[in-house]
Parts: sequence; structure tokens; C-alpha cells
Amino acid sequence: MPPFTRKLAQKVTREHLSETAEDYLSAKTRILILGAGFGGLTTALQLDRLLDPSQDVSVLVIDRNNYSFFHPLLWTVASGRTSPSSIVVPVRTFQRGRSFHVLHAEVTGIDLDRKVVETSAGPRPYDYLVLGLGSITAFPNLPGLKENALPFHAPSHAMELRNHLIDAVEKAHQCSDEADRKAWLTFVVGGGGDTGVELAATIYEYLADGLYRRYPWLNTSMLRIVLIGRSDRLMPMSTPTTSQKVRQVLEEEGIEVLTGVSVEGVTANAVQTSQGEIPAHTFFWAAGISAPPLITGLDVKQARNGALIVNDRMQIPGHEEVFVVGDIAWAYDAANKEGIPPTAQAAEHEGAYVGETIAGLLKGKKDAAPFMFKPRGHLALLGRRTGVAQVGPYVFTGMAAWFLWHAYYLSHIPSWRSRLQLLVNWTLAGIAGPETSQLRLE
Repeated sequence: MPPFTRKLAQKVTREHLSETAEDYLSAKTRILILGAGFGGLTTALQLDRLLDPSQDVSVLVIDRNNYSFFHPLLWTVASGRTSPSSIVVPVRTFQRGRSFHVLHAEVTGIDLDRKVVETSAGPRPYDYLVLGLGSITAFPNLPGLKENALPFHAPSHAMELRNHLIDAVEKAHQCSDEADRKAWLTFVVGGGGDTGVELAATIYEYLADGLYRRYPWLNTSMLRIVLIGRSDRLMPMSTPTTSQKVRQVLEEEGIEVLTGVSVEGVTANAVQTSQGEIPAHTFFWAAGISAPPLITGLDVKQARNGALIVNDRMQIPGHEEVFVVGDIAWAYDAANKEGIPPTAQAAEHEGAYVGETIAGLLKGKKDAAPFMFKPRGHLALLGRRTGVAQVGPYVFTGMAAWFLWHAYYLSHIPSWRSRLQLLVNWTLAGIAGPETSQLRLE
């Protein structure tokens, strides 16, 4: 066989090698990672980088989806500037040429005492377990909330948001009753954190920068977008200066910001708040996340939202072979004892730390340094060519922050194909406007 052909065959064999259940079970050390999100994948990549190939270790990543989606870019899908396929990357893309393996299966049970995870592909015992299953939208027990609120937490929610905004404008156009027409053009967002802020800005951007091109009668003075936050300031996990600048930008765009206000109930026609009623046919809920039932069913200490309370090494006390990363980890920074926010940036830091810690344990290193979260900064997209950026002590808004937001996330999406798609999508949207057709996946 010619040298070139032999090298190509070796490359193809390595990249398409699939581990069987027997291979995993027979390994001396079995590391099981549940969830292929930011935390889980970063853990797998770190282990691949640090583990010695001579060690008899099998690393298996299990996820119910065959893709990993880039949550920070979800807003651009909702605003019609990005196609959904641009923010998803097949999980097996990460496996290519690396030592870990991927199993596309549903996790149905976790037995921490027996050290076994039940899946739709059969049981998988483990020596080390990394839980990174992500979160779901939390719906508190408020009258009508779950029945009438629209969530925003997954790729499908971005398409549903866009479809709903188009439906609302169409119904307002056909409505003869002025009060009902105003209710159709009123959009209320519950939640003053990062998700709620960017969601309100996305709604404004899509209506004012996208749909107005298709509906000549529609103008921004007819729109009412209300952002409700229970905290005294927006984005309470950021600095007070950042919160103030965010509020200023949103209010300049015409978005009503109500802080220190609670949502008390939702109907099909109105939102009940602690300050009164807001007539509206649209209410988006972005005020919290919770752990999925698979996690809340575990007999270990949990926070109020079901997240698992971990020690300063991201381990479950009493089950030190189990690590937790991402949204379902209730962790504190070892340096300043502050809670770690459930963000993609934090999940990446946690995943890298857990991967390094497990690799160290396998090499005989027992005393890992406590986890410390060092945020790179804070970015938020706030609508048409504007955003907010907090980098160290500096906070700035406007086009520069908007550009930094796009550049940062474009460089961090782990696929050259997705990067190229995003550049094409954003260029076309800048020239011809965002996508305004409905796509119903029914």
C-alpha cells in the first residue's frame, strides 16, 4: 500500500472507530459523561488532552440529541438573522480523531449507590461520573403561568417565538377592536436576568427591524414591549454600572422596564403583576431554570431549583466520584465564596476543571486545588446594532459592544462550517433584512 493511502486509511480508521458496550465495560477505568453541552463536552475534550493513551481508560459521552447547540446565539435565530442549523454542531464531530466516544441514547435512571446509569441502550456502570444534563425552564406555581407563558430555552423555542410574533402582528392587522389590537401588539417578558433582557431586545429588534419591512402600517409607536424583573435592577449578576447602562439602552429603544415588580398570574388576555394588570396576548417567561426530573429525583442535597449542591471541587458530598457541571451545579467560587452563575462561560470553566481533576486522580494526584471561577467578562445583545460589554472594570455599549459580542461568539463556536454559515447569514440579514417567513415544524 502506498504511504499516502496507508496514512489515509489509518486516519479514517481512527476517526470512525466506534467503541462497543463490551469495550467500555472491560476498561479498567470507566468515565461516564452525561450531557454534551458546554460543561460535558469541555470535560471530554480536557480528558482527551490530559490522559495518557497507555492508560486503560474509556471515556463515554451520552446525550439524547445527536447535536450540541450553541445557546448564546439562540437570540439571532429568534430575530431571523440566523438559520437554526448554524448554531448546532453534531456531537460526533468532536469525537473525530479523539479518544472519547459518543452514545446517542436517553438516560432513564441514575443509581449513585450502585454506580450505574440506565439508558435506552442498556446500563452503563462507571468509576467516575460527570453530570452535565442541563436545565429546563422553571415554572413557579402562579395562576395560569404554565398554560399561557411561552418559554425560551431551546432551538425550537426560537422558531416558536418568531412564528408567534408574526401571528400576533397578523392578528393585530385584522383586528377591528382598538383595545384588542393594542393587546396583540403588547409583548411582555417576565424575568430581568440576562435571558429576559436579551429576549426583550430580540423581540424589539425583530418587530422594528424585520416585520416593519413587510407591514407598512406597522411602526414602533404602536408596539409595547414590557420587561418585568423582580430584582431592583436588571441583570443582577452583573455590576451595578452594567445594569444601569443596560436599562438605559432598553428604555431608549422604547422598551418599558419594570424592576422590583413581580408577576402574579397570567391569562390569555393579560398579565397580572404586583403593580396591576397589563393587557397582552403574549407573555414570555424567562425568570428561572430548574434541574430536570432525572436530577431532582436523586437522593442528595439540592438547592431550591433542584440543582445539586457540590463541594469546592465540583463533587457531590458523599459521592466524590460524581462531578457536576453546568446549570445543574450549585457551586461557589472558592476564592470569594460567591455563587457561580449558570452560564455557558461558567460551564466551560467547570468542565475544564473537572477534566483536569479526574485526570489528576488517575495519575495519583489526590489533592486538587479548589475550583475558582474567573469570568472573562459579560456580554449581552441589546437589539439593532447595539449591546453591552463588561470587560474588567470597563463597561461600554453601542456598536462596539455589538461587534464584540458577534466576534467573541463567532470565534467560540466549535465548527468552521457553522462559522461560515453564520457569516453568510449575518451578511445577508444586514443587506436584505432578517427572515420573516414562518416555519412550523409540525
